[in-house]
Amino acid sequence: MPINRRSVNIFSSSGTEMNKYSDSVKGDSYYGYTDGLHTMQVIYSQFVGRLRLQATLSLDPSDSEWFDIIPSVTAGRRFNELGYVQFNADNPADGSEAYTFQGNFAHVRCYMDREHVGDGSTYDSSYGQINSVILSS
Repeated sequence: MPINRRSVNIFSSSGTEMNKYSDSVKGDSYYGYTDGLHTMQVIYSQFVGRLRLQATLSLDPSDSEWFDIIPSVTAGRRFNELGYVQFNADNPADGSEAYTFQGNFAHVRCYMDREHVGDGSTYDSSYGQINSVILSS
């Protein structure tokens, strides 16, 4: 029997937004897969800010049921112990990075956070953007 794995774009261009959640998508566990292997590819364009990867075990999650996850493997900068990877103005993210994490998560998403950039609410073109995030599970 073939295994129907998939890749899906969960986050379109961040544009001028300062903070943004990606779409919530069904993870490995939702479909009954037991390896729990997920990879997110993030395509940056001079991005300044933080990126968090989040998951939940709930089949119908509320806002309070999401938690941060730290990837075990990265093709890019490592996440810190607070659960995010940060890119500063003197070293913005540009190009593609991949983050792999494992867990039997029902849903996964990412969160772009710029509350610490500038005044936290006004976009400036020097902050760049995230062009897309693709999840493979």
